[in-house]
Amino acid sequence: MKKLMAILLLVLCLAAVAGFAVFLFGTTPTPGDSAVIPHYLFYDGTASKIFLIDADTTYCNANESIIAPDGQVVEKGTPLFVVTMTLRNDYTSDNPAPPLHNQGQTSPADGTAYLYLTAQLYDKAGVLNATNVSVSDFSLPSVSGSGFVLSSGETATVKIYIATPHTDIDKYDANLYFLGDCIPSGNT
Repeated sequence: MKKLMAILLLVLCLAAVAGFAVFLFGTTPTPGDSAVIPHYLFYDGTASKIFLIDADTTYCNANESIIAPDGQVVEKGTPLFVVTMTLRNDYTSDNPAPPLHNQGQTSPADGTAYLYLTAQLYDKAGVLNATNVSVSDFSLPSVSGSGFVLSSGETATVKIYIATPHTDIDKYDANLYFLGDCIPSGNT
């Protein structure tokens, strides 16, 4: 009887571990996997009101030659890793996006959010050197990324195109580098 109980306990433990592993695998942002847990993006260590609804990734090739913001030329046909995110701006006129540092709230505060996203790619060995070649609503000269403007309550699908010869992307990080109530002037 004790042997049967021990075997049953072992089977239950293995099933629990296997179930947890399936859960973790299903929520890790890996290429081609859209199993992202919806959440508010963090900015300056605090949850923002920019809500990530969904994210997915694909590979494609550049359909034209592109000059990246850092001056690097990405030729037509260059492999691209694409991060597609669906974002919602939950800022309002009563709870607007944060003002720029050392500047008061831009008037009128209507809930429009100016956000700048960066992305980092990884393979099993670590960080990959890659170039962001996304079309951007605005740019920041201090960092490679993608700027977007979202009106209060707006839900939008945004794409970050990253030139890389690697097709063995293990994971990626997309981060909110800048968030404000207006486009920053100069370096942020």
